[in-house]
Amino acid sequence: MGKIYISQEEWGSEEEFIIFNDFQKVSKWYIGPSEYEDYVDRTREFLSDFICTQDSFPVFLTFEPYSDQSVKLEKLLNDNAISYTSRVEDIGSRMFPVFTIKLKDVQDLQLVLEETFWMAAANQFFAFSFTDNCTYKLVMKKTLWRKEKPYMLPYFQMEEDSTVITIWHDGQGFNLYTSNERYKTLESLINQLPKGIIVEND
Repeated sequence: MGKIYISQEEWGSEEEFIIFNDFQKVSKWYIGPSEYEDYVDRTREFLSDFICTQDSFPVFLTFEPYSDQSVKLEKLLNDNAISYTSRVEDIGSRMFPVFTIKLKDVQDLQLVLEETFWMAAANQFFAFSFTDNCTYKLVMKKTLWRKEKPYMLPYFQMEEDSTVITIWHDGQGFNLYTSNERYKTLESLINQLPKGIIVEND
């Protein structure tokens, strides 16, 4: 993905299904392909390049795979000696698996992205963090009909220099939530991009 679009986003609305211990010190950026064609592949490739450029391994991937993919995922991780934990979260009658995968290097990252990114593009929760800082928390949120409903949501402890990356709708780019100064302004964020990337903002 040679050309991208970046925008600083407001957040904290009822549409957000991610929570932080202190949202006031967290900035949110959207980064995505400037061209619509093959946007899922472009997003996956740029995400891999971006994480590698930060040189912050190990990184941690927390995501909610489809239940019928759990056994296959465990085999992939075990066969490649990739460290992970798995658990089942539940809210009422709904139960869902959650994996936290420790990616120690570029090879781990690229393998796991290649095998699992299709679930992120299908809007399963899929988030990278440069620290192991994700748990789940029960919260009440309003539905489209303004009724309160319980949700079990990913909860990130955003200490100093924390960064979380979540995949945007249908895999078309990603959101970057950060308390790290090197991503605080557009100029500083651009300075952290992989070489050769062109930012096409209006």
